[in-house]
Amino acid sequence: MLKRVALMSKCLVLVLPFLLAAALPASAAVKASDVIERAIDGFVRPAYASLDEHAAGLAKAMHQLCEAPSEINLEAARSAFSGTVEAWSVAEIIAFGPIKENNRLERMLYWPDRKSIGLRQVQATLASKDPSATDPVQLAQKSVAMQGLGALEYVLYGDGAETLAGKDESYRCAYG
Repeated sequence: MLKRVALMSKCLVLVLPFLLAAALPASAAVKASDVIERAIDGFVRPAYASLDEHAAGLAKAMHQLCEAPSEINLEAARSAFSGTVEAWSVAEIIAFGPIKENNRLERMLYWPDRKSIGLRQVQATLASKDPSATDPVQLAQKSVAMQGLGALEYVLYGDGAETLAGKDESYRCAYG
Protein backbone atom coordinates (compact mmCIF):
# COMPACT_ATOMS: atom_id res chain seq x y z
CA MET A 1 0.00 0.00 0.00
CA LEU A 2 2.82 2.40 0.86
CA LYS A 3 4.48 1.75 -2.50
CA ARG A 4 1.24 2.69 -4.23
CA VAL A 5 1.04 5.86 -2.16
CA ALA A 6 4.60 6.78 -3.12
CA LEU A 7 3.86 6.19 -6.81
CA MET A 8 0.72 8.33 -6.62
CA SER A 9 2.70 11.10 -4.95
CA LYS A 10 5.37 11.05 -7.63
CA CYS A 11 2.72 11.23 -10.35
CA LEU A 12 1.07 14.17 -8.61
CA VAL A 13 4.40 15.99 -8.38
CA LEU A 14 4.84 15.59 -12.12
CA VAL A 15 1.28 16.58 -13.03
CA LEU A 16 0.65 19.44 -10.57
CA PRO A 17 2.71 22.08 -12.43
CA PHE A 18 0.80 21.37 -15.63
CA LEU A 19 -2.54 21.60 -13.83
CA LEU A 20 -1.56 24.92 -12.32
CA ALA A 21 -0.36 26.19 -15.70
CA ALA A 22 -3.57 25.08 -17.41
CA ALA A 23 -5.64 27.06 -14.93
CA LEU A 24 -4.46 30.34 -16.48
CA PRO A 25 -4.72 31.50 -20.08
CA ALA A 26 -1.40 31.48 -21.92
CA SER A 27 -1.59 35.22 -22.57
CA ALA A 28 -2.18 36.20 -18.95
CA ALA A 29 0.61 37.91 -17.11
CA VAL A 30 1.28 35.71 -14.14
CA LYS A 31 2.59 37.10 -10.91
CA ALA A 32 4.45 34.74 -8.64
CA SER A 33 2.31 35.80 -5.70
CA ASP A 34 -0.85 34.80 -7.60
CA VAL A 35 0.55 31.36 -8.35
CA ILE A 36 1.61 30.88 -4.74
CA GLU A 37 -1.78 32.02 -3.48
CA ARG A 38 -3.58 29.63 -5.85
CA ALA A 39 -1.31 26.76 -4.84
CA ILE A 40 -1.90 27.40 -1.15
CA ASP A 41 -5.65 27.98 -1.39
CA GLY A 42 -6.31 25.41 -4.11
CA PHE A 43 -4.01 22.61 -3.01
CA VAL A 44 -2.03 22.96 0.23
CA ARG A 45 -4.86 23.95 2.57
CA PRO A 46 -7.38 21.46 1.13
CA ALA A 47 -4.78 18.66 1.26
CA TYR A 48 -3.99 19.30 4.91
CA ALA A 49 -7.68 19.77 5.77
CA SER A 50 -8.45 16.38 4.24
CA LEU A 51 -5.53 14.79 6.08
CA ASP A 52 -6.68 16.34 9.36
CA GLU A 53 -10.23 15.08 8.82
CA HIS A 54 -9.09 11.56 7.96
CA ALA A 55 -6.59 11.44 10.84
CA ALA A 56 -9.31 12.49 13.29
CA GLY A 57 -11.53 9.72 11.92
CA LEU A 58 -8.67 7.25 12.30
CA ALA A 59 -8.06 8.31 15.91
CA LYS A 60 -11.76 7.83 16.65
CA ALA A 61 -11.82 4.42 14.95
CA MET A 62 -8.72 3.29 16.87
CA HIS A 63 -10.26 4.48 20.14
CA GLN A 64 -13.44 2.52 19.38
CA LEU A 65 -11.39 -0.57 18.51
CA CYS A 66 -9.48 -0.36 21.79
CA GLU A 67 -12.64 0.25 23.83
CA ALA A 68 -14.68 -2.50 22.16
CA PRO A 69 -12.47 -4.97 20.26
CA SER A 70 -14.37 -6.74 17.46
CA GLU A 71 -14.04 -7.70 13.82
CA ILE A 72 -16.34 -4.82 12.86
CA ASN A 73 -14.27 -2.25 14.76
CA LEU A 74 -11.03 -3.70 13.38
CA GLU A 75 -12.37 -3.34 9.84
CA ALA A 76 -13.53 0.21 10.62
CA ALA A 77 -10.03 1.08 11.89
CA ARG A 78 -8.45 -0.45 8.79
CA SER A 79 -10.82 1.50 6.55
CA ALA A 80 -10.04 4.74 8.40
CA PHE A 81 -6.32 3.92 8.08
CA SER A 82 -6.68 3.48 4.31
CA GLY A 83 -8.46 6.83 4.02
CA THR A 84 -5.72 8.51 6.04
CA VAL A 85 -3.01 6.96 3.87
CA GLU A 86 -4.78 8.23 0.75
CA ALA A 87 -5.07 11.72 2.25
CA TRP A 88 -1.39 11.59 3.22
CA SER A 89 -0.45 10.54 -0.32
CA VAL A 90 -1.85 13.85 -1.53
CA ALA A 91 -0.31 16.01 1.21
CA GLU A 92 3.12 14.39 1.45
CA ILE A 93 4.49 16.23 -1.59
CA ILE A 94 4.21 19.45 0.41
CA ALA A 95 7.72 19.06 1.79
CA PHE A 96 8.12 22.61 3.06
CA GLY A 97 6.78 24.67 5.91
CA PRO A 98 5.73 23.31 9.30
CA ILE A 99 5.86 19.67 8.16
CA LYS A 100 9.66 19.98 8.04
CA GLU A 101 9.92 21.08 11.68
CA ASN A 102 10.73 18.54 14.41
CA ASN A 103 10.87 15.64 11.93
CA ARG A 104 7.10 15.81 11.38
CA LEU A 105 7.43 14.49 7.83
CA GLU A 106 9.37 11.44 9.03
CA ARG A 107 7.02 10.99 12.00
CA MET A 108 4.07 10.74 9.62
CA LEU A 109 5.78 8.12 7.48
CA TYR A 110 9.37 6.99 7.88
CA TRP A 111 10.03 6.10 4.27
CA PRO A 112 11.98 4.79 2.50
CA ASP A 113 13.07 2.37 5.20
CA ARG A 114 15.52 0.35 3.15
CA LYS A 115 16.90 -1.58 6.11
CA SER A 116 13.49 -2.23 7.75
CA ILE A 117 14.57 -0.35 10.86
CA GLY A 118 11.02 0.73 11.60
CA LEU A 119 9.61 -2.76 11.19
CA ARG A 120 12.20 -4.23 13.56
CA GLN A 121 11.59 -1.49 16.13
CA VAL A 122 7.81 -1.90 15.97
CA GLN A 123 8.08 -5.69 16.26
CA ALA A 124 10.45 -5.35 19.24
CA THR A 125 8.12 -2.88 20.94
CA LEU A 126 5.12 -5.15 20.48
CA ALA A 127 7.10 -8.16 21.72
CA SER A 128 8.43 -6.39 24.83
CA LYS A 129 5.20 -4.45 25.47
CA ASP A 130 7.23 -1.37 26.40
CA PRO A 131 4.76 0.80 28.37
CA SER A 132 6.53 4.01 27.34
CA ALA A 133 5.55 3.38 23.70
CA THR A 134 1.86 3.74 24.56
CA ASP A 135 2.35 7.25 25.96
CA PRO A 136 2.37 9.84 23.14
CA VAL A 137 4.79 12.14 24.98
CA GLN A 138 7.30 9.36 25.60
CA LEU A 139 6.81 7.85 22.13
CA ALA A 140 7.66 11.24 20.59
CA GLN A 141 11.11 10.95 22.22
CA LYS A 142 11.75 7.61 20.53
CA SER A 143 12.82 6.84 16.97
CA VAL A 144 10.62 8.33 14.26
CA ALA A 145 10.75 4.90 12.59
CA MET A 146 8.41 3.47 15.23
CA GLN A 147 5.82 6.23 14.89
CA GLY A 148 3.27 7.22 12.29
CA LEU A 149 1.58 5.44 9.43
CA GLY A 150 4.25 2.79 8.92
CA ALA A 151 4.03 1.64 12.54
CA LEU A 152 0.24 1.74 12.49
CA GLU A 153 0.19 -0.28 9.29
CA TYR A 154 2.04 -3.08 11.06
CA VAL A 155 -0.24 -2.82 14.11
CA LEU A 156 -3.35 -3.14 11.92
CA TYR A 157 -2.10 -5.56 9.25
CA GLY A 158 1.14 -7.20 10.45
CA ASP A 159 1.71 -10.53 12.16
CA GLY A 160 -0.71 -10.83 15.06
CA ALA A 161 -3.02 -8.03 13.91
CA GLU A 162 -6.04 -10.33 14.03
CA THR A 163 -5.72 -10.31 17.84
CA LEU A 164 -6.95 -6.70 17.80
CA ALA A 165 -10.46 -8.06 17.27
CA GLY A 166 -10.26 -9.96 20.59
CA LYS A 167 -10.12 -8.80 24.17
CA ASP A 168 -6.59 -10.09 24.86
CA GLU A 169 -4.51 -7.54 22.92
CA SER A 170 -4.89 -4.25 24.74
CA TYR A 171 -1.17 -3.42 24.44
CA ARG A 172 -1.09 -3.65 20.65
CA CYS A 173 -4.15 -1.43 20.43
CA ALA A 174 -2.75 1.09 22.93
CA TYR A 175 0.50 1.30 20.94
CA GLY A 176 -1.48 1.82 17.74
